[in-house]
Amino acid sequence: MAINLKKLSRKNPRDMSRSKWYLTQATSGTITLKELAREIEKQTAMTYADISSVLISLTELLTKNVKAGQIVRLGDFGSFRISVSSEGTETPEELTTRHVKNARILFAPGAEMKTELRAASYTIVS
Repeated sequence: MAINLKKLSRKNPRDMSRSKWYLTQATSGTITLKELAREIEKQTAMTYADISSVLISLTELLTKNVKAGQIVRLGDFGSFRISVSSEGTETPEELTTRHVKNARILFAPGAEMKTELRAASYTIVS
């Protein structure tokens, strides 16, 4: 597997007159849930409707269970969990839900995905 990279100039936030060049992933577009279902349909004996139903249910249940505080493990693919950041207070009594700054879902790749990533090669594209 080859990962395409592109060159990107970024300014230093501390000194906006200076910038450095970095490599970043060169995306090649997006794929939708419907397109994924069509690809899975070609590789399996399942119908598009069945696959779509399973994928939609998966996304709904993943969201529901992560919000409920569960770590959702999807085998070798990886796991999802919620992460909340908040402002600090001097005492625990002062701390309320108003101090929540944001919540996001974190993904941790599974062992197989990590192995694939370590074995990847890189190509710089323009």
